[in-house]
Amino acid sequence: MLLGTGSLVMGLVEPQRAGLQSGFIASTIGITAVVLGVRVVKTARGGSSVARACGRGGAILGAVGTALMAYAVIAVALTGVGVHLPAISLPISDRGQAMSTVLPSTNASAAATNATSVPTPPVPVPADAPAQHAAVPQTTEAAPATPEAERSAVVQSAGTLAFVMEQSFGGGPYPETLAVGMSSPQRIMLTDGTGLAAVPDGSRVLYSTSSDRSAWSVTIIGARFGAVATYSSAVGTVEAG
Repeated sequence: MLLGTGSLVMGLVEPQRAGLQSGFIASTIGITAVVLGVRVVKTARGGSSVARACGRGGAILGAVGTALMAYAVIAVALTGVGVHLPAISLPISDRGQAMSTVLPSTNASAAATNATSVPTPPVPVPADAPAQHAAVPQTTEAAPATPEAERSAVVQSAGTLAFVMEQSFGGGPYPETLAVGMSSPQRIMLTDGTGLAAVPDGSRVLYSTSSDRSAWSVTIIGARFGAVATYSSAVGTVEAG
């Protein structure tokens, strides 16, 4: 029963932003609850009704929790092909100055639907800035007024992030996770708080690396019009959709 309850809680707190799935938490705790619950029901057959009830309850809760976690994994996977499923987890406030982790995946390529190639815009970095802490200021509107303005903003954000990442980490290894924090505008940053690039407030940032962290990709989705910009180190250009 406890394992089933734990899996349900994990399913209800899956990461989301603005009602859309922004990451996932996956665990085998729900499957374990189902297996143990079925075993308890079988062994308690003809015995304690309380034990059978606990076994059935644990199995049911484990199945529901596992289904919620599976939904979150599928929703995040479909984001890479332009399909955005609504989140069914409970909303948890993370606004203001809070820093939210951008969950990584093992796929280093994320393509935007109907993407067109756009050269990475050059952004100067001070020559005396340490490579590992190179932070580039960027003027990005917090709330772009038109789809074209939002597309330009997310493309600039992706291009700036690409430039700073290459300056900071060269050919890798790249960080396993990045974070999004602050506001007006929000910033993509390392987990130690080092700023990398600004993004329009409310944008969704999907970051991934290859298994050996020698390649990485990012997809930035605007909050107001859904403009998309994608960069993959394997391609070397920003793609806008």
